[in-house]
Amino acid sequence: RSPRDGKDDCPDGRCPYRVIRSLDEIAMDLPVAARCRNYAGGSCVFASTVSCLRWQGLGGMADYFRGNYSGGEGDSGLMTKMERCGLRYACTTRGDISFLDWACRTRRGAVIFYFSGHCVNLVDLDGEAATLLDNNRIDRYIRIPRNEFINRWKGYGGFALTPLYTPPPPLPTL
Repeated sequence: RSPRDGKDDCPDGRCPYRVIRSLDEIAMDLPVAARCRNYAGGSCVFASTVSCLRWQGLGGMADYFRGNYSGGEGDSGLMTKMERCGLRYACTTRGDISFLDWACRTRRGAVIFYFSGHCVNLVDLDGEAATLLDNNRIDRYIRIPRNEFINRWKGYGGFALTPLYTPPPPLPTL
């Protein structure tokens, strides 16, 4: 994979990661118009969940989450809300990297805790790097070397969750 239209900046203006606008192909490549921006002064967990729900074809449930949930949220609160809504999901709360590999291999992506007090979407993970979609900057992706990502993700608690529905098929190759 080769990044296109790269730019060296970061959501908080301080991180050293290369921010890119797109990749040739990633697991969870939600159109920009469907990506949920952080809202209500800090609803990153819900914004990331909304993006994941939209990607997996649950637009109505995504709208419900967006319209009914805001503010800060932790892992157990998110899981409780998913269960109350009757949503199927899988998660890890102990930094299981095989879960992230599976979520990306099945093209579901994941909601993860990353950066200090923040939640984003993991949209791809390969042998070289993780690709993140930050709900504070929905127009570009952040690519972080795999080992560095894993160490930091585990340091932020190792939480990841994905709904268990069907993502769209991959784009055909010409």
